[in-house]
Amino acid sequence: MPRYLPYVFSGIIVTLLVAGPLIYARQKHAHLRNLQVVHDGVLYRSGQLSPAGLKRVVHDYRIKTVVTLRDAATPGQAPPDAEEEHWCLKEEINHVRITPKPWWSADGPVPAAAGVARFLEVMSDPANYPVLVHCFAGTHRTGAYVAVYRMEFDGLTNKQAIAELMANGYCNINEEEMDLLGFLEQYRPTGKHLKK
Repeated sequence: MPRYLPYVFSGIIVTLLVAGPLIYARQKHAHLRNLQVVHDGVLYRSGQLSPAGLKRVVHDYRIKTVVTLRDAATPGQAPPDAEEEHWCLKEEINHVRITPKPWWSADGPVPAAAGVARFLEVMSDPANYPVLVHCFAGTHRTGAYVAVYRMEFDGLTNKQAIAELMANGYCNINEEEMDLLGFLEQYRPTGKHLKK
């Protein structure tokens, strides 16, 4: 055996050990973007999944309801996740679209509060479980809705829910998203969803 072959084999092994996990992480991100379990069998969160990723998550976690926090940028246009909606309807999976709205209002009710109420309505009915909630990245809007869920259903304080939100990647809320931060700081759970 030539003397250089052990070096070639060593190089191949090192390349596989380094490249393998990187390729796996890239594939996982492409198909299962930020997928996390909030409560097993009840609530899962993610970014926009690829069609193959959505099918896998629906199969693996037996998802019955998909809540999307995305909508068309311009009224009348197709939403960016229209393919997901069509697939869910074909597969008889509940698909709920909550249009993103501002988290602040100078006077009157906060526009996003209607979406939060709709989300809590979905989560109040165990017939909808398991639920997958997502936005584009699975960090900002999704994190905000999960924070409200955690206050309503798990009894987290506002401070705990905001800390969890930040720990899950929403690290710029204190600098750039003061409207959402204010909404979450001022949010008062109804108390009717707490597990007894």
